[in-house]
Amino acid sequence: MKNRRFVLVVMDSTGRSVRRVGVSRRSLEIAAAVLGAVALVTLVLMAHAAWRYGEAAEARDLRLENQQLDAMIGQLEHQLPELRRLALRSETSFAQLWSKSGLGVEPRLLAAGPFENDDRARLPGSDQEASSPVNGDLLDLEPLALPLELERLRQDSRTVQHDLGELLEYFHDAERVLSHTPSVKPTKTPWITSSFGRRRDPIHHVWMMHKGLDLGGQVGFSIVSPADGVVIFTGRRGGYGLTVVVDHGFGLQTHFAHLSRTRVFVGQRVERGDVIAEMGSTGKSTGPHLHYEVRQLGQPLDPRRFILD
Repeated sequence: MKNRRFVLVVMDSTGRSVRRVGVSRRSLEIAAAVLGAVALVTLVLMAHAAWRYGEAAEARDLRLENQQLDAMIGQLEHQLPELRRLALRSETSFAQLWSKSGLGVEPRLLAAGPFENDDRARLPGSDQEASSPVNGDLLDLEPLALPLELERLRQDSRTVQHDLGELLEYFHDAERVLSHTPSVKPTKTPWITSSFGRRRDPIHHVWMMHKGLDLGGQVGFSIVSPADGVVIFTGRRGGYGLTVVVDHGFGLQTHFAHLSRTRVFVGQRVERGDVIAEMGSTGKSTGPHLHYEVRQLGQPLDPRRFILD
C-alpha cells in the first residue's frame, strides 16, 4: 500500500490520443505539502502587507496632521500679538471707563485680563477655577478647531473694544456735560434774601416775576463761576447794573448782576470755581447782594436746582 501508484489518464477530445502518467502517493503528498506551504506563506505575506498598509496609512495621516498643526501653530503665532494688543486696548479702555465712573475702586481688583498670570484664579475649589483660561473650553477643543475658536475670540474682542469705545465716548460726553452744568453756589454766603418766582418788587411794590436768586453779603465778596464756560458779556445792563454772563454750552447760561467789579473779559474761558467778579449794589438794588440767574435756551430756571454744595 505504501508504494501504491496513481495513474493519471490524459486524452484529447477525439479519444485517439491517450497518455498515462503514473504518480506515486508520496509524490502527491510532497506536492500537497509544498502547495500548502506556499499558500500559508502567501497568506502570511498578505496579512503582513495589510498590516503594513494600515501602518503606512496611519503614518500618512499623522504626517498630514503634523503639517496642519505646523501651519496652525504658525497662524496662531501670527495672531497672538494681535489678540494681545486687542486685550491691552480693552483693558486700557476699561481702566479709563472705570476712572471716569468715579467709583474709586482700582480696575485690577475687579477683573483680570486674558493674558494675566494670576495664581489665585487657579486655586483648587475657588470660584475662579471654573472661569480660568487653563480650565476653560479652549483646551477641550480639537487642535484643528483652535484657529476657528481664536477667530471667534478675536471677533468678540473687536466687538467688546467697539462697545468700550462707545461707552468711553459716552463718558467723555457725560463728563463734559457735567463740567459745564452749574452746580455750586456762586458766592460763599449763607443769606438768601429773595427766592426765584413771583414776588412783590421791593422798589415798585408790585407783584413781578423774580427771575433769579438773591444772595446777600458785602461789597467785595468773591463771585465764582458755577461751571466751565465762556464769558459772553461784561458791562452795565439797565436795572441789573454791572453784569457778567457766562455761556456754558448745551443751552445753559448764568447771569451775575449788581456787581461792584468784574474780573474777567469777553471771550475768556473759565472753569468751575474761578473768580469772575465781586459782589456790589449797582443798578436797581436796595443793598449789597448778588442777583444770580440760570437760563436754559433763554428761559429762566430756579437756581436752587443747580446748587448742590
